[in-house]
Amino acid sequence: MSCLISYKWIFGLIGLYINGGRGFIFGFLIGWLLDSMYRRPTIHFTYQQGSADDFSGYQKEERKWQPYVDVTLQEAYRTLGLRETATIEEVRQAYRELALRYHPDRVAGKGEAAREEAEKKFREITEARDIIMRARGQ
Repeated sequence: MSCLISYKWIFGLIGLYINGGRGFIFGFLIGWLLDSMYRRPTIHFTYQQGSADDFSGYQKEERKWQPYVDVTLQEAYRTLGLRETATIEEVRQAYRELALRYHPDRVAGKGEAAREEAEKKFREITEARDIIMRARGQ
């Protein structure tokens, strides 16, 4: 919330109008209390630089807060059965092996339930590989 539209300034001005200087202080304190109640504290670990166009057409830098350790990336490595130090070639090889094992067409003769389970596992494997490749810039 910017300082011009926060509750503390709004209530301070209303208090100033009603009761002068003491009203301003009292209203400011009530507004500060409301601001602190409705703002949830957030924890940020690091930020990533980006760029965005502002309304005038010029490029300005935008900071996006992101956690340092991405939980989905750790889960992706676990899904493929790899460590985070694995090379790109190891990621590709692990994906190929798991994709062959859990491809839905390989379990088509085992029934509909087995096919649905294989499709679900195949989607998880593919998504894990995509997450790792995106994180490494591939």
